[in-house]
Amino acid sequence: MKTKVLMRGAITAVAGVVLLTGVPGSANEGQQNTVPPVQAAGGQQPANPVGAKEGVASQDKAVASEFVKVDDTTLRLNVPLYSPHFFDTPLAVVGEDKITVGDLQQALMAVHEKVKDEHVVSSKKIFMEPLQRLINIRLVVQEAKSMELDKLPEVKEDLDKYAEQQLRQVLFQDRVKDIKPDEKRVEKEYRQAIKEMKMKTALFKKEADAKKFLQDVKAGKKFEDLREKAFNEAKAEPVGRNEELFATNEAVGPVISEALVDAKPGTLTPVIEITNGYLVIKVEDVRYVDSPEKKEIAKNKVLAQQRLESLKGYKAELLKQYAKENTKLIKSLDFDAAKPGFDHYLKDKRVVMTIKGEKPITVADLAETLQMKFFHGIENAIKEKKLNREKLLALDELESVRLFRRVSLDKGLDKSEEYLKRIQAYQDKVLFTTFVEKAVKPEVSITLKDAKDYYQAHLADYQTPAMILLDGIAFTNKQLAQSAADKLRSGVDFGWMKSNAEGQVPKETRGLLVFEDQMLAVPGLPEPMQKVLTGARKDDYKLYESPEGYVYVIYVKEFTPPAAQDFELVKNAIGEKISYEHLNQQIEKWFAKLREAYPVKIYLDQK
Repeated sequence: MKTKVLMRGAITAVAGVVLLTGVPGSANEGQQNTVPPVQAAGGQQPANPVGAKEGVASQDKAVASEFVKVDDTTLRLNVPLYSPHFFDTPLAVVGEDKITVGDLQQALMAVHEKVKDEHVVSSKKIFMEPLQRLINIRLVVQEAKSMELDKLPEVKEDLDKYAEQQLRQVLFQDRVKDIKPDEKRVEKEYRQAIKEMKMKTALFKKEADAKKFLQDVKAGKKFEDLREKAFNEAKAEPVGRNEELFATNEAVGPVISEALVDAKPGTLTPVIEITNGYLVIKVEDVRYVDSPEKKEIAKNKVLAQQRLESLKGYKAELLKQYAKENTKLIKSLDFDAAKPGFDHYLKDKRVVMTIKGEKPITVADLAETLQMKFFHGIENAIKEKKLNREKLLALDELESVRLFRRVSLDKGLDKSEEYLKRIQAYQDKVLFTTFVEKAVKPEVSITLKDAKDYYQAHLADYQTPAMILLDGIAFTNKQLAQSAADKLRSGVDFGWMKSNAEGQVPKETRGLLVFEDQMLAVPGLPEPMQKVLTGARKDDYKLYESPEGYVYVIYVKEFTPPAAQDFELVKNAIGEKISYEHLNQQIEKWFAKLREAYPVKIYLDQK
């Protein structure tokens, strides 16, 4: 007696999936949403699926499917979505390709879907939609292969480059996977990240003035007195920040923070050359403000540094083990010289480095790599004497590629599960994209009439934004602001009010809005202000309370309402938009065609 197994995966504390699968050896693995295979006469699979030379499988071919009666014996299993035990469990089969729980995991992660509450999770919505997308991708990939798109030179070149790159990445990850961040280095990095300093600054125009200033301070003269004198003589100026506030290393930038690494209250920096002058800083106070986020950033930064250091050391070890360099020959190569000339080096087969198991690196290889670096024109690079400066970097690039490839192959990483999954995923992506370019896009055409019709139907989407010119007075409370607004509406001059009204917030107050004499796009204003200004017109006065608690009387000096954009200005953007929409529609049609031509079996229950 044939049976089927119904695995209903309850949604667990993380998430689960509901599976419909068949017992190995059963004639039918489930009828749910299963598209029967297209068979040619005699029960054979069609030699050329959709799009392969003869095109879509003809409708007159016999369509056959085998439905075998089974009993209702079922088995319910919990299948936690993120359990490694079920990673390779198939959720669907497209042709001979399996789509597994692991594939679904990655699809969910790619779209940032988070499954947290079993009471609000719908398996049909959360799981079935991405599974259907995965099925569609596999259908297209299989059709692309049947069209031999994977044999196109540009596709093969792309895949080969990616494969070589990923082989190195898998090797690197294997090397650094057990490295843990050094806690002392993390603490040092973290302390610098959370350090805040209160400083006094003097930015000099001339280096000599800055050095004289610093010398006088070190000799015992008071920093503040000398700085005031330099300001009065127009030799220096403050850097434009409120010196009562604390500043972080991130705020002052890498050049200045480097000079302040060990800063303590009273620290005087040397002269720091920056873009617009020469800076001297006196540190008044230092504090440390804890931040879990910055602690995590510090850990990641230190870990990245340690990994890079490990890989550099690893390469040095491997070079000793695998490589032999002709240092004398490398030093003698003068790629910038007129003689024997760069073309000569492109044919030079002398060996600059041998690597066990790999082709030797020749002078010609080195010259070709340099030529690729200066693809805009090797002649100009030779004139500017750039090639010799780059030759060691070019050699480093060549030796790294061949050395790490050889080590990866020796370790068998080209057969590792991680590497093969990466290659498969990238191949699917490339073949899908190539299929769209070769088979789908040629079927999409847009006329000028299409664009005009779309424009007329969506005029609201093609308008210039409302523009507004504002001025304002900030008051300390709503009562004062309301009183001022009432007076302005009764005819009091705004300029007089701004100069004479009592209860205004001091102009130097931090966070105060600045009203500049320029038109602003209304959609770019803060949302609370947009609401206040809804329906506003020229010469209106509105009250607006800012997050800081200040109440503004907003004066609408000018207002320009939205207006339709000229079709000629937007027709290209419209063309791109409707081309994209038509392309997606055409892709959906192809998905439907392919589902008719290829067998698809779905084991994830949709109920």
